Amino acid sequence: MKNDDFYVGYLPKAPEGLSAVLRQIVLALLAIGTTLAVSLVFAQTPFPLSTFEFQNYKTFEGVLSEYPYPTLLGSKPYLLVAPGKHGAMELVTGLDGRTARLRGALIYRDGTAMIEALPNTIQPSPDPSVRPAPAIDLGQVTLDGEIVDSKCYLGVMNPGNGKVHRDCAARCLSGGIPPAFVVKDASGVSKTLVLSHAGRFHAFVAEPVEISGRLLRSNGMFELRADPGSIRRLGQRE
Repeated sequence: MKNDDFYVGYLPKAPEGLSAVLRQIVLALLAIGTTLAVSLVFAQTPFPLSTFEFQNYKTFEGVLSEYPYPTLLGSKPYLLVAPGKHGAMELVTGLDGRTARLRGALIYRDGTAMIEALPNTIQPSPDPSVRPAPAIDLGQVTLDGEIVDSKCYLGVMNPGNGKVHRDCAARCLSGGIPPAFVVKDASGVSKTLVLSHAGRFHAFVAEPVEISGRLLRSNGMFELRADPGSIRRLGQRE
């Protein structure tokens, strides 16, 4: 009995019928793989529009504020941080209310801006200190959101929030990077609040939490003054 489709692997060419079947299988697998790859790409959540102008140093001028976190009040308010995972408090201590010039790289997202200030570039003017405008108290609030380190969230890392970023955020906060609380308004738009405190929030980073405190508008930014004792993990409310 003769079987034309019988094929032994060491033969130079497979029978035509078997070759046709194999070609169809290979083409089908390629089509499935391509479709799956394209579907996975389009299913990904797009990266947020956050920017870090790495090593693109510019000169900024304004009034320095030490509290609640180092800030330069120029054409707009800029939170200040040092290079790496370090805050800028050591760079501005004793300069509260002083007009100054400095060099640094911009970090920004959703209207909130930050400057990674270069050490030894802050040049205070001899002018008298300027008394900052008092914070506007917007009342007691209870908000749901996520605690993040502001430097990475605003643009240095992407994504700069969520569980994948938890360890990095904890180290940044330990180094003095200002903590921020990311919430959503009634229309679903994310808002970044500076989170001032009387303690540490490291244990709650990258988790959905509820925080109660006073909401203020300070130095052109929203500030949530909360005590860590007010934090509740969502789903664990008493």
